[in-house]
Amino acid sequence: MVMGSHIDTVRDAGIFDGALGVLGALEVLRTLDDADVETVKPVAVAAFTNEEGARFQPDMMGSMVFTGKLGVEEAYASRDDDGVTVGQELSRIGYKGEDSLTPSCYLELHVEQGPLLHSRGLQIGVVEGVQGIAWWHGGYVGEANHAGTTPLDHRKDALLGAADLCVSLRALAEELGRGSVATMGRLRPVPDVINVVPGGAEFTVDFRQYDRELFIEGKRRVESLVREAADRHGLSWSLRQSADAQPVRFDDAMVDLVESKARELGLSYRRMPSGAGHDAQFMSYVCPTAMVFVPSVGGRSHCRDERTDPRDCENGARVLLECVLDLSA
Repeated sequence: MVMGSHIDTVRDAGIFDGALGVLGALEVLRTLDDADVETVKPVAVAAFTNEEGARFQPDMMGSMVFTGKLGVEEAYASRDDDGVTVGQELSRIGYKGEDSLTPSCYLELHVEQGPLLHSRGLQIGVVEGVQGIAWWHGGYVGEANHAGTTPLDHRKDALLGAADLCVSLRALAEELGRGSVATMGRLRPVPDVINVVPGGAEFTVDFRQYDRELFIEGKRRVESLVREAADRHGLSWSLRQSADAQPVRFDDAMVDLVESKARELGLSYRRMPSGAGHDAQFMSYVCPTAMVFVPSVGGRSHCRDERTDPRDCENGARVLLECVLDLSA
């Protein structure tokens, strides 16, 4: 069986997202060794490459390759903003390996990255599944022109079109409801000069939804909104989808196991879906999978203020250990 998570992170992030799951899994192995526990099944720890997708796309790249959802050569060819490829970087740091294994099941310990557990004073999240995640990279092209001499009705302002789209995406998420979220995380005007009407705008869109039918509908509507904003502002447009992770439901028996161990340890818990993507999302395609969440203080994550109480980290590792003992020993 395999435990794990990732150790890559995003710019200006905290120290818990991903790393807790890898360190917690290593601590479980050390505890088994210290107690001279001989497992029936081998137990391994995975630290997946490029889960965040902050530098290279798509995100969850390591687990996608491991589960056959992305070809290894395609992953190696992915380039960052400076044109450096994944393959080049893995070779540079000495992590371009060839070994593999076949997992019987997978468990991932992770911080919640949201406010639910902490705000309700709960110690453990029993994760039932992960919502679908779709990413796009897009661009608008209009006409760069003088900011002082170009009348409003003569402008083809690409940044204005992107801003219009950003507002429309928020309205779409509110209209779809049921936990839908839509985010324009990156926006770069061209030429990015104070006294020039932007002739270009490059942007990203992130859409997420747990319900499969709403996820499909939301993706269709996002692409329509991109076209509609371009038409309103007289712009040409381009759009490329860079990620399309479908909503998943974890194995019932694995989820029940996590719940039973939290209960046996006397820890307060609730069953819940994950709003963030995780490697477990793809591991669930090849083996029974479940996740253990612990609270994020104030619901903060992907920022320097990300924090989880050490006692909660310990609680999560205890649940992980008890699950591993049932599954492997």
